[in-house]
Amino acid sequence: MTSKRDGDGRCSARALEWLVAVLAGCAALPDDAPVVDHLDEQTGLTIARLGHPLELYVEAPRADPASRFGFFGPFETNQMGQRQPYLWLALPVEPVADPPKATVTVNGVPLALTEAGHAPGFAGLATPPYKISTPWFATYYFRIDAAMVQTIGQANEIAVLVTEDTRNGPVESRFTLKVAEDSRLREFAAH
Repeated sequence: MTSKRDGDGRCSARALEWLVAVLAGCAALPDDAPVVDHLDEQTGLTIARLGHPLELYVEAPRADPASRFGFFGPFETNQMGQRQPYLWLALPVEPVADPPKATVTVNGVPLALTEAGHAPGFAGLATPPYKISTPWFATYYFRIDAAMVQTIGQANEIAVLVTEDTRNGPVESRFTLKVAEDSRLREFAAH
C-alpha cells in the first residue's frame, strides 16, 4: 500500500510549529492579560482577577527596601453563578498573623469595608488569588459589593492607611497608587 505525503513533510512541520506557537502563547497569556479567569482546582471556584496585582508605594521612607511597597488587587469568585467580589491587599506590616486595620480610600473617599479576613479561606480559596514575590507580607481579604467594584474601576488614586503598634509607639504608614493610564481596574470593573 502506498501513502500520500505532502511534499517532504514541510506542510505538516509548519502546522506543528504553528500549533506549538499558539499553545505556548495561550500558556503565557493569563498573567499578561489585564483580567484573567482561572479555576481553583482545590475548591472548584472560578476566579476573575487582574493579571498582576497593582503596586502601592509607601509615602514615607522605610529602612527595609522590601517594605517600601504593597499590593492591591480586586478579584471575584464564582461558584455555579454565585459571584462574590473581594479586595485583596498585601502589606509589609507587623504582626503578620493579626495585622493592623487597613483603611482604603479611592480618590480621597474611604471605602466602607467590612472586617477583613487574613487568609485565603476567608474567600473560600485554597491559595491566594495573586502570587507575589513577598509571601511574608500580611494579607487582607475584604468582601466588597458591585458598587465598590465600580468605584475602584473609576479610581485615579488609591491609598491604604495602616497604623502599626511598634515598641517605639504607633507608626502610621500610607501606601499610594496613582492609576493614571493603567486600565486594569476599569477592565476588571467591566468584566
